[in-house]
Amino acid sequence: MTSDPVDRLRAEAARDDYASMARLARALYGTRLGPREVLRECYGVAFPEEVFVIAEGGLWRLRLLALFTNQPWQLAVPPGRGGPAAEPDGLVDTELRFLAADLDLMPLVRIPAADPGREDRIVCYRLSELRAGRSTVFRLFESSAAESALACGISLLEVLHAEHTASVRRLERELRSPSNWGAGSVDDDEVDRAYASLERVEELQRQVTERLAEGQGDAGG
Repeated sequence: MTSDPVDRLRAEAARDDYASMARLARALYGTRLGPREVLRECYGVAFPEEVFVIAEGGLWRLRLLALFTNQPWQLAVPPGRGGPAAEPDGLVDTELRFLAADLDLMPLVRIPAADPGREDRIVCYRLSELRAGRSTVFRLFESSAAESALACGISLLEVLHAEHTASVRRLERELRSPSNWGAGSVDDDEVDRAYASLERVEELQRQVTERLAEGQGDAGG
């Protein structure tokens, strides 16, 4: 694709219009850019390595305690692996609500509440933090105002690791509880699945660490 059509798509792209962002991303992939360059072109910032490790892991196939937003995740998936999806999924309404209130927020995942009656949480980057080279993440409840976002970790994977660790511990307590019987009770298989999810997060963390170390080695060489 020549620069003129790409420039037109770049001018038309808006973060509150997923379809326009997806069209731009596909066009940029058509110029042989990779996911890192595509996201930088689309959002004007460099994204942390964890974004690309997670995206390569298959997002929804990872079966984590998180529902991934449309942006930036879909745009990080090149056409050769089926992305970016032409249409957004149901989380787009949540994304648009926070975006309308605060353009600096980049919603990343919705983490389902562990207990009935509690709200799901939204975990976000801030573009200003990314520009400063920080992967700090912020959380707020799904019905909260955007200005209530509070820093909650140094990276998305750190937060996901804490969530999965807490889930394992909670399920183990329930498994050992004398009241754990009947409908809705926890069994060994459920605990094993929770451990498997935690191990997947730890594997993603290892991959990020290895890639960063390789990058530093290349820079030093």
